[in-house]
Amino acid sequence: MTATHPGPRPTTGGLPYGPRHGGLPARVAVLRWSWRLLRREWRRQVLLLALITTAVGAAVCGLAAVHAYVRTPAGTFGSASQLLHLGGGTLPSRVAAARKDLAPVDIVAHRPVPVPGSLDPLDLRAEDPHGPYGAGRLRLVSGRYPAGQGEIALTASAADLLHARTGGTVDLGGRRFAVVGRVENPGLLGDTFALAAPGTGSAAGTTVAGPAAASADVLTDASADAVDAFRRSAPDRAAPVMVQVRGDFGRAAADTLILALATVALLLISLVAAAAFAVVAQRRLRQIGMLGTIGATDRQLRLVLVGHGTLTGVLAAGCGAVLGGAAWLALAPHLESAADHRIDPLALPWPLLAVLLVIGVLTPTAAAWWPARALARIPTAQALSARPPRPVPARQSVWAAALLTAAGSGALVASHRTNGLLLVVGLVAAVLGVLLLSAPAVRLMAAAAARAPFTTRVALRDLGRHQARSGAALAAITLAIGLPVAISVLAPVNQHTAGTGNLSARQLMIRSGDRDPVIPALSAEAARAQQAAVRKWAAGAGATAVPLEMAYDPAVPRTTAQSGVEGQPVVETGHRTGANTWAGVPLYVATPAAVRAFGLGTAAAAAPHAEILTSMPGSEQLAVLGTEGRDRARSASPTAHLAGSAYTSVPRAFLTPGAVRARGLRTVTAGWLVTAPHDLTGDQRAAARDMAALNGLSVEVRDRQDGLRTVRWASVAAGAALALGVLAMTVGTLRAESTDDLRTLTATGATSRTRRALTAATAGCLALAGTVLGTLGAYLVLLSAFGDDLGSLGHVPVVPLLMAFPGIPLLATAAGWLSAGREPPGLARRLLE
Repeated sequence: MTATHPGPRPTTGGLPYGPRHGGLPARVAVLRWSWRLLRREWRRQVLLLALITTAVGAAVCGLAAVHAYVRTPAGTFGSASQLLHLGGGTLPSRVAAARKDLAPVDIVAHRPVPVPGSLDPLDLRAEDPHGPYGAGRLRLVSGRYPAGQGEIALTASAADLLHARTGGTVDLGGRRFAVVGRVENPGLLGDTFALAAPGTGSAAGTTVAGPAAASADVLTDASADAVDAFRRSAPDRAAPVMVQVRGDFGRAAADTLILALATVALLLISLVAAAAFAVVAQRRLRQIGMLGTIGATDRQLRLVLVGHGTLTGVLAAGCGAVLGGAAWLALAPHLESAADHRIDPLALPWPLLAVLLVIGVLTPTAAAWWPARALARIPTAQALSARPPRPVPARQSVWAAALLTAAGSGALVASHRTNGLLLVVGLVAAVLGVLLLSAPAVRLMAAAAARAPFTTRVALRDLGRHQARSGAALAAITLAIGLPVAISVLAPVNQHTAGTGNLSARQLMIRSGDRDPVIPALSAEAARAQQAAVRKWAAGAGATAVPLEMAYDPAVPRTTAQSGVEGQPVVETGHRTGANTWAGVPLYVATPAAVRAFGLGTAAAAAPHAEILTSMPGSEQLAVLGTEGRDRARSASPTAHLAGSAYTSVPRAFLTPGAVRARGLRTVTAGWLVTAPHDLTGDQRAAARDMAALNGLSVEVRDRQDGLRTVRWASVAAGAALALGVLAMTVGTLRAESTDDLRTLTATGATSRTRRALTAATAGCLALAGTVLGTLGAYLVLLSAFGDDLGSLGHVPVVPLLMAFPGIPLLATAAGWLSAGREPPGLARRLLE
């Protein structure tokens, strides 16, 4: 390019034609030139584009997944704004009044019916599938909706429970029904129910397949005043009207988390882009010098690199959006089981995603501004010689990092994970504080290089010489590794480990009755038949069945359990929670079989006067409940503590035989705890349910959480892949600037082994420092956020941590060694120059 000036005209107008054509035309010309260079050097720009594209794609996919994971209120409310729960003996008249006063309404009638072999009853409900507010609550999967009183449709879990299929029949609640279809609640996939046709008559909806319903839900959009008037018009002290108002089901908290994740993701983008643009600035140094000789102003020189950043951001944001969207479409179907609701892949937080993409464009632009500012200040002669300026040491202070980290930790502690503002401020401040330690960490590595081997010493001193660039790269690696570590630690918070949950995979709890403290009244012959059936099944599975007995007060009359079976209330243990309320847990008798199976002998011998042997915390406040006069104030019973199981359904409290005799109680067999020497198979569990159904028993097995496990490992794998990708790209960007150094080493006789060792040392040292900082930062944030519940973080994710350390540093070192053996191109030409 040439410029002609008639006389000594000032060059304030700048590139390309002088002052008359300055302003917008000059800026457009510079941007056009930047675009041409970007296209011409696309092979060199692939690495930078891949860096930003990966970060934007990961952010897009992460935001979509977090937003979709939160359950919507449609599974409970449908499209209504309020739900009224009605019960009691006046249910038909109350439903009729609701239809009149709150119209239009949807009536959902419920009646629990016992299922042989199941611990919990099945919800038999009547609901109009075409009602005004049913959208989101009911979906036909196959077959058709029930139309007559002898027809039902089942959910998948209900069909498995009843061993029923579409087109067959099933006995339920003393009646035989034809199964005409398969349905589901798309907003709550764990909702297990049988759908019957709605009732008829003036109180339509208050009957479920003939018999009257036990309760009914009223879905309505009526005003709050109308609902209050309805509640006052039909008071029922025995069964008051319960009102639920449609909420966001934690949507505000999820949006806060999305904002925090977006902030962290965009911080990662800025760090990665800053390190990459420093290399681009060095590569453009001679071209910038030529522009300066023909009259370009400092602003136009800055625009060269800033325009490059903007164009790169546009391309990367577009590619990242496509990449993240494709990853989300592939992930969405696998997330439904863990989220417990159907997910619409297109129901995304579009405003947040739009803001993310806009900032994804602005972030590379801002990241390119600082190298552009430094580039514009280089004298023209020095720029033409392509000599880089003297590296400026990073000025990050350890004290500033400590102050930010302390402030962020304090905000996280004060937020209690509920205050969104404190949560975001604390997270950002703590992350920034940890990232500010990257430059001091680089200085520390450079200072420790004196006793290292030659190649490692060269690599560390090169990192220390360029602290600003190396610090930004190390911060990006720290953040990329800290995210999967935090995810792997948080994932088990809501997931049972092998040693927690209701039961182990080797155990079954077989009960004579349900969870009510009421044991069915059986004849001696029926009790012996149950005992024989349990022992026979246990022997076939190679398991041991420990009989469990409970005590009851003969002065307490019999009652009816939820399943409708008459039985004898048994005693429990618990502590007072109110003036007339108690929190009770099952209390078993310390029979000789229980003493041997649960190791009660030591605790009983240590406290011979104790009435209750328990592994529950706060045992000094426990009392015996369920005896005659249980509503009177009573003192705590003498207790002895024992080392019990972490499983919640395994017996944790026992009443001594002496206490049984002293209180005049009697005992009855309440169930069996079955333990096998190996994990029980699905066929063995199914056989246990069939045996229980034939003998009037119920079976409890270990709760499964396969969906949470899938989410955990998918998150860890995605985070580890992101960490390795950012690490590889960042190391490649750093070594690209040292091509001249590699040429010099090669000219002086350095072999490919030396070049491999140099790159491997750079990658390994950065990965090691990033892994240590990332892990420590992740645990610092989590310990601050969960300061009031440190037990949630008690599970240490050994395998994910081993993947991070020493897995990532070793993998980075190996990758650097394998990829750096090629001789630098143009060696002879550069030496002649």
